[in-house]
Amino acid sequence: MTRWPLYEDQRRWENRLAGPELIFDPAVDHVTYVCDEGGRSGVPADAERVHVVPDLDDLDGVLKVVDAVVRDEGPFDYVIGLSEALLEHAATMRERYGIQGSRREETARFRDKTVMKELVAQAGLRVPRWASCRTEEQVLAAGEEFGYPVIVKPVRGAGSVGVSRIASAEELRALCAERSLKDLEIEEFVQGDILHVDGVLDATGRPLFVCTSRYISTCLDFELQGEPLGSVLQTDPAVRERCEDFALRCLAALGLRSSAFHLELFDTGDELVFLEVGARAPGADVPYVVHDVHGVNLFRLWVDVLLGRPVDLPAPRPERSGGWLMVPGPRPLPQKVIDATPLIGEVPYVYQELVPRPGEVLEYRPGSYARIQGGRFLFRGGTQEQIERAVLQAREQYRLTAEHVQ
Repeated sequence: MTRWPLYEDQRRWENRLAGPELIFDPAVDHVTYVCDEGGRSGVPADAERVHVVPDLDDLDGVLKVVDAVVRDEGPFDYVIGLSEALLEHAATMRERYGIQGSRREETARFRDKTVMKELVAQAGLRVPRWASCRTEEQVLAAGEEFGYPVIVKPVRGAGSVGVSRIASAEELRALCAERSLKDLEIEEFVQGDILHVDGVLDATGRPLFVCTSRYISTCLDFELQGEPLGSVLQTDPAVRERCEDFALRCLAALGLRSSAFHLELFDTGDELVFLEVGARAPGADVPYVVHDVHGVNLFRLWVDVLLGRPVDLPAPRPERSGGWLMVPGPRPLPQKVIDATPLIGEVPYVYQELVPRPGEVLEYRPGSYARIQGGRFLFRGGTQEQIERAVLQAREQYRLTAEHVQ
């Protein structure tokens, strides 16, 4: 199943590492594609079995199509959905058709933030204090217990969409009055750096590849404040060992096997604190930097594990660093671009960029960091410290001029 398009605009690199020509072997793999109109461009033009559905979020509609495919063509050996929004669909299909792989109960551990925190906490690992939101009285009591600010977020959200940082009881009361509390949770605000650990686990839970990055700014500030977002691959052995050991213990507590993962954690200086985890490859431009720095396609590696194929990884080069930076579009959107400043050749270690051209219109597209944004930049070739300085320089130096259009 795919909802990821491939763009004719050669400046845009998103989704290319997950392209079928890179993750499947046409001589061996007989693939049936189920996609929506947006994902159709990501399906090979010569694919023999393509079923376009109006809405991939409509599980009943998707199952109706797949039931007909199974009836007419026979059962599948595997079901693959690389988007986080399709993981539960894939799990439902595996149960429905008796296919090997993760079932709904296992998948829920990586979609429901309350479930994942409970299991990680049961393993003796530090998580933020949290509570499911039920009533205004209960939520206000949790705010007093945790201390302000607090975070209120969707239980099954992604990309910081719908997340609120609440500074006081008055703000929390206002939120309760404005929004339904259904499917929300409230949790302690943890002060510290945020890092992410990414990789792929084999069928025994052993890491085939793992790396650690430190965020520049935060996903929440990107979503709420319009701050540029990026991260830098960490090369300090002590930092990597500490973070990766913690992440792998969290993943063991959650029972993850045969999967890519993207795990976020806080480093308070005194301790590491679990934030959340997805049973998928990382988003934004993380996979592209990992590929260009380490030679590992996380999507291909994930599919290799799912299909039981042999894995051939390059020799690890933990001393290599790289990074990425995304500048959000000016608000309110849509905005028509008047001018923007390319940074290749101006900021060291920038090797690829997506800078909007004069006349382009930036529009809001929820649910994905990897879109044109106000500007996107990839970095490699320097030490961790040099990459960090370059990312910060790019953040300060980049200029985008645009005007709001109706």
